[in-house]
Amino acid sequence: MAETPTQQPKGKFPPSIPYIIGNEAAERFNYYGLRAILATFMIQQFYNPTGSTDPSVVQVAEATANAKTHDFVAMVYLLPMFGGMIADWFWGKYKTILRLSLVYALGSVLVALSVNNEQMFLASLMLIAIGAGGIKPCVSANVGDQFDESNKHLISRAFDAFYFSINAGSVLSILLIPYLKAAYGPTIAFGVPAIAMLVAVFFFWAGRNRYRRIPPPKYDSNKMVILATAFLSLLASYLYFDKVKHMGVGPVLGAWAVGIIALAFIFKKQWFAKPGNFVGINLYALTNGGFAAAAREYGEEAVEGIKSVWRVLAVFAFIPVFWALWDQSQSEWVVQATKMDLNWLGITWQAEQISFVNAAFILAFIPLFSFGLYPALEKAGIRITPLRKIGAGFVLTALSFVIVAIIQGWIDAGERPNISWQILAFVVLTAGEVLISITGLEYAYTQSPPSMKSTIMACWLLTVTLGNLLVSVIQTNISNGGFFAQFHGAGFFWLFTGICFATAFLFIVVSPRIKERSYVGEN
Repeated sequence: MAETPTQQPKGKFPPSIPYIIGNEAAERFNYYGLRAILATFMIQQFYNPTGSTDPSVVQVAEATANAKTHDFVAMVYLLPMFGGMIADWFWGKYKTILRLSLVYALGSVLVALSVNNEQMFLASLMLIAIGAGGIKPCVSANVGDQFDESNKHLISRAFDAFYFSINAGSVLSILLIPYLKAAYGPTIAFGVPAIAMLVAVFFFWAGRNRYRRIPPPKYDSNKMVILATAFLSLLASYLYFDKVKHMGVGPVLGAWAVGIIALAFIFKKQWFAKPGNFVGINLYALTNGGFAAAAREYGEEAVEGIKSVWRVLAVFAFIPVFWALWDQSQSEWVVQATKMDLNWLGITWQAEQISFVNAAFILAFIPLFSFGLYPALEKAGIRITPLRKIGAGFVLTALSFVIVAIIQGWIDAGERPNISWQILAFVVLTAGEVLISITGLEYAYTQSPPSMKSTIMACWLLTVTLGNLLVSVIQTNISNGGFFAQFHGAGFFWLFTGICFATAFLFIVVSPRIKERSYVGEN
């Protein structure tokens, strides 16, 4: 039976929003609680259970656990592409969120039950990645779907509450779950987030009769088969990834090739149905002498939109490096914190709790930058543009890694520096995050034409995947004794410091040549 939009009370707040907010707070509590203890748990339980202090054993154990963590995050941010397709083409947002949330909850429960079985634990993480990634493109869009012309003026209040629930859930879990792990062990520590995920599913289901649902188009079995082929091929490449050293790269490359071909078939109808769309115009330009010829055929405005997409993608090409560094604050930095003096503000903290300061500084820096720093710089005659913000963000991100590299140097020398030094690094990293992540989202939306905004936002999520895969490849190489094994201790952080400074330099050189054009308000 087709889903139909439910009429909302005229001019009133949609009754479905509290259920969505409750669901999001509980789901984020689950995800960030799991993420907070993931790397340290795998080191202690699977890769260095005896607590060996042999530097070679420690290096391999930490590299392996961190690689697995980054693989997990990469999959979480790769799978929104499939979740969005499933919602838009087959199930609609409500059924997609509910069904994949059940997969998510199952994975969370199995994680708690498999703390003594590495293979089952990793398989359970994959279920969580499918669920968390699959619902990611649907949840925030579902908030917007609850409004119509009569109450659209209230949508900003809903999103304020939505994003507050994200931060509230994450901060609470980052503070609580590491304590539970230290006091009661990993089963309880993973079990509490699993219960939170079950609560999240219940909250969402409880509002089933109150949602305004946008029906998907008519079911197309051919699309489902091709989509399943693409997904299973990419999943196969993930499962084989750890065995590349022994099996060769053939299975991985083959699985990716099948997945990409399947995705090409999926997009063929959307991209080639009309001669004047993205791929059609690019092919015409490629085969007929450039964009000038395409402009004569399709019009200047259509071709300018295509150029805008390429300009946005040119900016996006740099962003994976930011995520490669930022996501280490939730894994490699946590491992570093276990070797530091954790007394701060008169409290002895758990190493996994320290990253809560990131969310706290985000809440402080957003208004500080928007209403203080940016206006002050403009008043001083310094023009603030999105690309300048991103360039400055890369410099700050690199500087945060200078700090953690220096900290690691002290640790390598046998010292035990206070955690306040890493908190200083978090201050600098969070400032870089405000300049890159928030600005990047704004840039992606404002600089892309209306017909490509959803695709561009999907590409933004893929930058997180690519950044985490970069770290995973390097960490896997280290655990296998490869080329990057020479970058141990402080050398590892100096490696990424150099990568980020090089990226910042290239971006600062290239970005002034990237033309900006806002599409805000255009249909």
